[in-house]
Amino acid sequence: MKITLKQFFNPPSKENYIKNSSAIVTFLIILGGLLYHKTNGYGTAITLVLALIVMVFQKVLIIQTNKYFHDMYQAKEMYKKTKNKDYLLFIKLSIEKMAKEIKVLSEKAKREMKELEDYTGKYI
Repeated sequence: MKITLKQFFNPPSKENYIKNSSAIVTFLIILGGLLYHKTNGYGTAITLVLALIVMVFQKVLIIQTNKYFHDMYQAKEMYKKTKNKDYLLFIKLSIEKMAKEIKVLSEKAKREMKELEDYTGKYI
């Protein structure tokens, strides 16, 4: 999966397919502030690096999940046009893969996955 700089620096939309990690990042920043004097700044540096890692991983997951959903909705449209059941199988396998790989899916993602799964169940 290739991520462009433009994708990386765009802010996430209000309602994502991934749960928000701002609480974890906020905790790490506060922890870094508390550790500053006790660790001569090293603890702060470590917690800030961890916060940055969390933010980068969240952004990568957002981009990956958006691509999954884009591909699944595109497959749904192609099934409507061609009636080729391979598109439905693709959607079903993508849902299974996402559920297995991505553990921080939001309620929106779970709801849309359920709708797509129900759609494929009607026609397979």
